[in-house]
Amino acid sequence: MALFRGRNQIQPHVLIMAKFLSTILYCIIWVISLLPLPVLYLFSDLAWLLMYICPPLRYRKNIVRNNLALSFPDKDKKWLRRTERRFYYQFACQIMESIKTASVGPRWIKRHMEFTGYEAVRKEAAQGQPQIFYLGHVGNWEWIPSLNLYFNDMDNVAGCQVYHRLENETMDLFMLKLRGRFGTESIPMEQTMRRLIQYRKEGKAYLIGMISDQVPLWWNIHYWTQFMNRKTPVFTGAERISRKMDAGVWYFHVTRKRRGYYRCDMMPMYLHTAELPDYAVTEKYMRMLEDNIRQCPELWLWTHNRWKRTWEGYQNWLSKHKNSDRERSIKE
Repeated sequence: MALFRGRNQIQPHVLIMAKFLSTILYCIIWVISLLPLPVLYLFSDLAWLLMYICPPLRYRKNIVRNNLALSFPDKDKKWLRRTERRFYYQFACQIMESIKTASVGPRWIKRHMEFTGYEAVRKEAAQGQPQIFYLGHVGNWEWIPSLNLYFNDMDNVAGCQVYHRLENETMDLFMLKLRGRFGTESIPMEQTMRRLIQYRKEGKAYLIGMISDQVPLWWNIHYWTQFMNRKTPVFTGAERISRKMDAGVWYFHVTRKRRGYYRCDMMPMYLHTAELPDYAVTEKYMRMLEDNIRQCPELWLWTHNRWKRTWEGYQNWLSKHKNSDRERSIKE
């Protein structure tokens, strides 16, 4: 199965059907999204209640429990179960919030997703310097693209985000439409550098968001660090791009003020990156992400099997492949 699929690789009749189905799906979601958010929360509350009446309904329960237990070895069982309950509660709420995105306007989303520090980013972008935003799966990351509303008056600035294409073409097209509600361009991961070079040729500074807390594939592992008490492989692509372009880099520290209301503090990491040591940006991002998670652990996506690729497994993989002699940087 192809990991990255260009749309030109898909048979025309399959693409036409996917576009048709994604349009129907979006229309259905749009109608549902017209309900007030408190009404939608009734459905999330019911889903959360059912998950605890019937434990098998809890999505990836074993992964969530294992991740929490190994990430917080100093916490007792009571704290771990309470955090697990709060996580599933947030998880259910976020699904309804994402549905609501289909029909909300700029004024609504600005009330529910607050950004601080964007004035400093505007100042840097006005000088033509590209800016890269690091974030994790914390809070409601599907509302983060609304940041573009604070920059759409700047003609020389392009707002975009890197995304991993979904294998299901219908769902991929649906999510692209949902994530583009506020004018943000979604760039497939494998086309990122090409698109950024194009922006440079057009004389545009770009603001690009990258969620970099997923687990990389074996052949994309270049760096390991300690993260949440475990040796963890991390993506380094965002750092390579930032150093090549001498971009400014920012961390998005997300917290929840109350249900349905989030705050994103745009924290500067480095205003220039070209001369930094290898993996300095990646390491700082992982430390800031870890602090964010420890501050509000129920907001992170614990269902993600983040540590499925271990150091031991990586060594075994290296021994079986020709590129095993590639130099790796490892932080113990």
